[in-house]
Amino acid sequence: MPADLQIHTDQSDGMDAASMIFEAALRRGLDTVAITDHDQTRGALIARELGAQQHVPLDVIVGSEITSRGGHILALWIEEPIPAFRSPARTVELIWKQGGAAIIAHPAAVLPFSLGLRGIDRLVETLRPELSGETAPILAIETANPIPFARWRRDSVIRANRERWGLAETGGSDAHFWQQVGSSVTEFEGRGEADLRAALQVRETASQLADGPRLGGVGVKRLLQQPLRGLSATPRALLARRCGRH
Repeated sequence: MPADLQIHTDQSDGMDAASMIFEAALRRGLDTVAITDHDQTRGALIARELGAQQHVPLDVIVGSEITSRGGHILALWIEEPIPAFRSPARTVELIWKQGGAAIIAHPAAVLPFSLGLRGIDRLVETLRPELSGETAPILAIETANPIPFARWRRDSVIRANRERWGLAETGGSDAHFWQQVGSSVTEFEGRGEADLRAALQVRETASQLADGPRLGGVGVKRLLQQPLRGLSATPRALLARRCGRH
């Protein structure tokens, strides 16, 4: 079954509400989605609650895209926001402390902020003692992301992972508009988030990249508005946390 493990909503720098995300995901035959707004869990918690209230036939994973000092790291299956601007290793450890799974987002991309190949080497080497064994915490790497800078480095990332790191491979659309949902996915045996997590645990997932970005019908105005929202996403999330909100 396919899962999209990186989606942003209008609670952060995405442009569409969770309801529109769900409609797009169902049209594209997705089984599971992860809501990963920047440095907060509010958007994902809202989405999960809405999905439950409306009996949406999708599993909704609460997640976040964390700004570490080395680059963005996805946190899945968390409930509380992870502090930003920690080292990559500390960020992963804080995700694990909540029982979550950590995924290196759009690796080696120039933009957005990403861990490079050497940074991933250092991260994996630092965490290697904790990554052995069948019940080790999950550290995975996003090898399918449709943004141009990630696509250009995809082959080198896959090669480095299979030669050096040995991490589970995932795909996510990095969608900021509903039209992009499902443009890259993680494939796994079974159905639902429990089977997905089990597949990540034993590194039996596959990533699939679409032929190109899906931006038809978005409109020039909305395309220009989204980067402006992106500039304020993390500051807004950190300010909200100071005010006692997720």
